[in-house]
Amino acid sequence: MRELQLTNAAAGIADVFEDIEALAASCRFTDCLHETEPGCTILAAIADGSLDPARFNRWRKLQAEDAFNSASLAERREKNRAFGKLVRSAVKVKLDRKR
Repeated sequence: MRELQLTNAAAGIADVFEDIEALAASCRFTDCLHETEPGCTILAAIADGSLDPARFNRWRKLQAEDAFNSASLAERREKNRAFGKLVRSAVKVKLDRKR
């Protein structure tokens, strides 16, 4: 077995990281990224020492992994197609410069 992937783990993540979920819910902005936004309660908790930055990073990593694994096949295909178009256009621009 090479790896185990999380699927539909949002409820489990919320249970394990109840403190961070509560802090995230009380941020000033509902779409807070918890990076540089003013009024972010998670950043305030990290600054005052009540939240361990390593724990926050683990929560963020699990959130990203769950979002990636929960994406449907159609969403992944669309994202891959968009990336492919970007690469093709970059290669075309590079080839046009050489001419």
